Amino acid sequence: MSTELCKRGSFDEDGYSAVAREDDTSVRGVISPSDWGGSTWSVQNAGGGADDSTVVARPNTPSEITNNKDHHPSKKKRSNKNGDTKSNKSHSWKLFQWWSDFISRASRSATSLLNQHSPNLNDILDGNEENPLATVEQRPTVEPSIPEDNDEVFALLEEVAMLKKRIEDMENEANSARNSALLLLDSAEDIPSISPIQMLQSDQISRYSRQLLLKDGFGVSGQKQLMSSSILVVGAGGIGSTALLYLAAAGVGHITVVDYDRVEMTNLHRQIIHKDSNASKGVNGSNLLGMNKALSAKQAMLDLNPSISCTALDIMITGENALELVSKHDVVVDACDNPRTRYLLNDACILGAKPLVSGSAMGTEGQLTVYNYHSESSQQNETKKKQTACYRCLYPNQVVSEGCKSCSDNGVLGPVPGIIGTLQAVEAIKVVTGIGNVMHDRLMMYDSLHCSFLNVRKPPAKHNCSVCSSNATIKNMKDSAESLEKVRGPSLCALPISDGLSPEHHISCKDYNAVRAEGKPHVLLDVRVTRQYEMCSLEGSVNLPLEELTSKLDQVEKLSGGELPIYCLCRRGVASAEAVKILQNAKDDKNAKGIHSVYNISGGLNSWVANVDSSFPSY
Repeated sequence: MSTELCKRGSFDEDGYSAVAREDDTSVRGVISPSDWGGSTWSVQNAGGGADDSTVVARPNTPSEITNNKDHHPSKKKRSNKNGDTKSNKSHSWKLFQWWSDFISRASRSATSLLNQHSPNLNDILDGNEENPLATVEQRPTVEPSIPEDNDEVFALLEEVAMLKKRIEDMENEANSARNSALLLLDSAEDIPSISPIQMLQSDQISRYSRQLLLKDGFGVSGQKQLMSSSILVVGAGGIGSTALLYLAAAGVGHITVVDYDRVEMTNLHRQIIHKDSNASKGVNGSNLLGMNKALSAKQAMLDLNPSISCTALDIMITGENALELVSKHDVVVDACDNPRTRYLLNDACILGAKPLVSGSAMGTEGQLTVYNYHSESSQQNETKKKQTACYRCLYPNQVVSEGCKSCSDNGVLGPVPGIIGTLQAVEAIKVVTGIGNVMHDRLMMYDSLHCSFLNVRKPPAKHNCSVCSSNATIKNMKDSAESLEKVRGPSLCALPISDGLSPEHHISCKDYNAVRAEGKPHVLLDVRVTRQYEMCSLEGSVNLPLEELTSKLDQVEKLSGGELPIYCLCRRGVASAEAVKILQNAKDDKNAKGIHSVYNISGGLNSWVANVDSSFPSY
């Protein structure tokens, strides 16, 4: 078969025609734009057989052009009749359409093959014309493209997308359920008993591998002892934050954290176990309360190491619960911030025969020691056993004024309690595993400004100690609690029930705000220390620190002039109550005749923020 073709017809922008199909016979052919020129082309049966469907295109020879020129559709035979002319035109046009369709189908078929094997082949060829195969080998495998008109494939894609969305929703539900479980506070009855670990699992070996590699006696046995132990940590503040995180990371089997306080913005610079989202944005008494610290700490520990168990208790340590909590654990870590709790934990550990790792931090300094620790060697050899001083041996007399010192009053450099808490975690691990030299006979003092650590040897236990000696007067926790009635507890120096002032000497922040709003002449005396006053103060106030008040009564008389009432203000209403008593006594004794009247603004600036002006800085 030989068919004559001319240049006429439509071609794509690259100069190529496409693939055609006629009488259900597939044909393939490609015409190069450079070969098109102006020549006449023929399509022949390449195989020569009647059933061969392969067709090739080639230029016609001059003789073929001469022989077939009468059939060229561009030539009109004037001698033929109209019927012959129309027949020739129809035949040529049909052949041209067949050829165009043939080339179009071939192009689409080639594109489909390229997409299946290398969708970006054209880009590869353009980018590396000299050696395209090398580029193909370096290019990563690409998923084949999907025909746009394949409804079945698109239905499958939609189903896959729905399944992915469902999986994501299920994961979110699981995480939400886990977080909901974390948000439930526990009770003392929830503290589990820890069974000894016989063998480490593969994931545990991977997690704790860097501890297992230690050459100082820790190893596998030390890790199994840690995982078989339970530790009670009292306080999830600045010291407790790092102690809890490191104990959890080390793999302690169970950790019980006790703290009744809530997370506040003022905590976050040092209490790094808590998140900003868990903190209240105000002060005590604010309507926006933060998360309980024990609960927040539990969440952080389980996020760090989900393999441990943890109990969060929103309670205060008292004479009723201290011994019960202590007896359920192997080691107690004292990370509290008040003397009453320290005495209670010391007495409970003595009565319950549990080691106590104690740490404290204030300002730029910190302390660390271990009480009531007896190594296995000392227990086996009673003659060499020497009991060191307990907390009551070192501090037999409770000084109320010293007990009122806290970070909220004196400030604290953020990393200092963190360092003490880290050292407490180390000592607790040493107590549990028996490695190293536990600090039971020394008191370490840390000075951050000089980066110095001073170890002081502790004296032996006092023969007349009220709790640890043979002549002890504290036989149970009831005796312990009764001996601490006047010692500050975990209420952050809250105003006592009776402060010695009559009700007429108290005024609420709202009532005082009304005095200011009405413009009544008065004196606002701020008795905070100067560094606190410089942080923030109410407009029109006069700063006269409480410790200087007695020596500067004449200045107060000049301010009052015998006519203006004096309103005393501090941060929480504690120091201002003391100032009112000093001024009132001076007036009654006629040592300050120029003082008109004196009032204490109850609750101080904390109450002012909570009830009057929430935009006032809180600290």
